[in-house]
Amino acid sequence: MLKHLLKQPKQSELQEIEHVKFLIILKIAYFALAVHVVLIPVFAHIGAVTLAIVNVLSVCAWAGGIFLIKQGLTSLALRVFCLEVVIHSTIVCAMLGLDAGFQFYLWTVSCLLMIDYQLTLKRASLYSVLMIIAFALLYVFFSNTNYPFAYSELLPHIKIINIIIAGLPMIYGMGFIREITLSQRLELTEMAARDPLTKLFNRRFAKKLIMNARKSCINNNSPLCMAMADIDQFKRINDNYGHDKGDTILVNISRLISEFMSEDDIAVRWGGEEFLLILTQSNERQAFAKIEALRTKIAALEAHPDCPDLKVTMSFGLIEWQPLTPIEKMLQYADSALYESKHSGRNKTTIVHAQSTFFENED
Repeated sequence: MLKHLLKQPKQSELQEIEHVKFLIILKIAYFALAVHVVLIPVFAHIGAVTLAIVNVLSVCAWAGGIFLIKQGLTSLALRVFCLEVVIHSTIVCAMLGLDAGFQFYLWTVSCLLMIDYQLTLKRASLYSVLMIIAFALLYVFFSNTNYPFAYSELLPHIKIINIIIAGLPMIYGMGFIREITLSQRLELTEMAARDPLTKLFNRRFAKKLIMNARKSCINNNSPLCMAMADIDQFKRINDNYGHDKGDTILVNISRLISEFMSEDDIAVRWGGEEFLLILTQSNERQAFAKIEALRTKIAALEAHPDCPDLKVTMSFGLIEWQPLTPIEKMLQYADSALYESKHSGRNKTTIVHAQSTFFENED
């Protein structure tokens, strides 16, 4: 199943991949185009007129490739670039020898081929290996070719310059892909942690956060409160107004909850219309005041712009966490307090202690 998903990525993922490839190849293409433009007068100056003409054709090839990229034909442009580099490197090495270092551009295109996502990995790898073989063959056929033009004393410096120029696109491409990979990893982590509708933490991920918050409060000897919350008569709202409007109500209430929470607090969509709130550095009295303010605000909220007469309320069950009490037990206490709020009229906050003594508050 996993392999099937990997072979058929979502359309949005394909578009993002194409956009990344577009940015990388386009900038490298402009860089290569500029290099070839500079080489035209350089070759003409040293007397290599044939190479100057070859570079005019190379400029045309890279300009044509840039045009193809902008038309959305990036893979075709890559093939044009690869063909140009192979031909250009072969001709230059045949005329100047290997000491000028123009053969190293084959390494660059061998790397660029690997980001052509329209090729299978096997085929892209094969083409890249062929580029390396072409590089090796240049040493077989032109190792004895001597440089016949002016400024032969500068060959060591020219070789170094060509190695650097050939390496820059590889560094840029790999660096860009690295940043995209890190960004996507963070995005995937965030997606795994958040409920897709409300953007609050989801139940699975939140448990680790809650345990970390509890440990921090124990270490700092600071109080921690837990509140279980539920939208009153939400099933009736869905039945009467539709699930789309119900989803909008969930989003609006979740946004309001997020605004009320401090940076260290934790808001979780526990399931359906049920929420779990962890109030750090808050004792029972402080947490109760915050929850009551939130409850009042929700009751006054315009839950849906298309239904101005629709009033939505929430019920809460609140408990201050006892340091030695397991999380499962605390959840049971908070859930029992929430049930008491529901059972006794809704739109209220019920406080419960570990001994299951209830204290209610309502408008």
